[in-house]
Amino acid sequence: MSVETDRERLGAEMARLGKTLVSHLFVLLKNCANYSPGHAAVLQRVTNLLAVVREIAGRSEDASLQLTGAHLYLGELRLKPDIASFEGPRYIIELMQRHQLGRITFAPEVSAEDVQHLAYLLREPEAGDDPHQRFLDAVKERGITGLEFDILRAEEVLTISTRQRRVRGGGHTARPLYRKLLVTMDEVAAEVASGRRLRLRESKRVVQQVIDLLYTHEADLLGLSTMRSHDRSTQHHAANVCILSLVMGKRLGMNKFHLYELGLAALFHDIGYCDLPPELLDKPGELTAEEREVMERHPLYGARKVMNLKGLDDLSARIITGIFEHHLMADFSGYPRVGYRKLGLLGRIISIADSYDGLTSSRVSGRNAYPPHKALRVMLSQSGRSYDQALLKLFVGCVGIHPVGSLLLLDAGELAVVVGNSEDPAQWDNPLVRIIADSSGEWVEGGEVVALGSPGSPQAVTATLDAYHYDLDVSRFF
Repeated sequence: MSVETDRERLGAEMARLGKTLVSHLFVLLKNCANYSPGHAAVLQRVTNLLAVVREIAGRSEDASLQLTGAHLYLGELRLKPDIASFEGPRYIIELMQRHQLGRITFAPEVSAEDVQHLAYLLREPEAGDDPHQRFLDAVKERGITGLEFDILRAEEVLTISTRQRRVRGGGHTARPLYRKLLVTMDEVAAEVASGRRLRLRESKRVVQQVIDLLYTHEADLLGLSTMRSHDRSTQHHAANVCILSLVMGKRLGMNKFHLYELGLAALFHDIGYCDLPPELLDKPGELTAEEREVMERHPLYGARKVMNLKGLDDLSARIITGIFEHHLMADFSGYPRVGYRKLGLLGRIISIADSYDGLTSSRVSGRNAYPPHKALRVMLSQSGRSYDQALLKLFVGCVGIHPVGSLLLLDAGELAVVVGNSEDPAQWDNPLVRIIADSSGEWVEGGEVVALGSPGSPQAVTATLDAYHYDLDVSRFF
């Protein structure tokens, strides 16, 4: 009975602190409308807010305001507004929606300068097609380090006022999340380079958001995984393998918890490269036998590094196994060369996603990339040996005979990009495509999406083209 009483008392106290945090933030925002930065009235409100943040941190809780539906939460605790304090939560919710912020987290060491910057940023009007990215760019420009921001969940974005523009097909929600994956991997690389211990909090959040979005915008995420960059190939590769692995896991019927494990393992599958010499990673041309032996240690280094991740807790064993196994191959002809005789599911999935993205990347070990359909052909020729036969068949079903992002020439002379595929194997030859150029070669803005082979769309595929030869970034059509 006393345990329940203590729990209720703690919940009530955290609810009080959460409401106080909201109240102080609201008053600060209102003061920012009347006074310029640095004014005594503004600084006093900042001081009040920081005192609440420190008190929450002192109870080993996160001072984190989350927006879900029409409600604010302190962490997982819903903050029910009182009649006397209804205006504050409503105003903060409106500003968070404006910038597509799903969560604002105040670090225990957040500075007064950071909080002041936040208040003025929140009051700025939205701009452009990607308000969340604009907000993050402004955060970076002002050097704010004591605050973390999560993007609004996809289903919440779709309910925001129609004054916010949306890109057809849901790319408006998928694209900033893809960018967030890249930013997360940039931060991981920076932490490794500086010798700091890796933190997993942001990685956990972004993987969970990708999983949520998969259930409404799978094709958009697959399309964005076709993006390539010479300068950020490592980050792009990690993001793409994460997305491709999660799509496979979803089609397998994994629950969200197991998808979460898979997504983290896929995102960090090549983290071991951080322990390899830079000159080895950047070397053009073929590696020597000695260099290849060093390169093949990266799954072992990755497993060791993830074992030291802060916050990995009981997920570690399954995630580490996936990272360690992703180059072993189905017939154990890969590396590291150990006495393994049974591969886990995560490693087998990541192996397929890793190989496909590697084959279709802009430059891998000095060779030109394969178009998606040729990459699948190469992998299918190794089915049962390098790749698990059943999982590879599933993967083909996920991306399609004409994978999402493929550039097609239709029999009417039109150019089209594949934007989706049917889950029905009988329809794998008839993808959903967006027309991007007419038969005369003129670009079509906002081209219609048609299902090839359908009664109203008799077009057929004449040829599959290589987008790289045309210097065409197909991800722009998602």
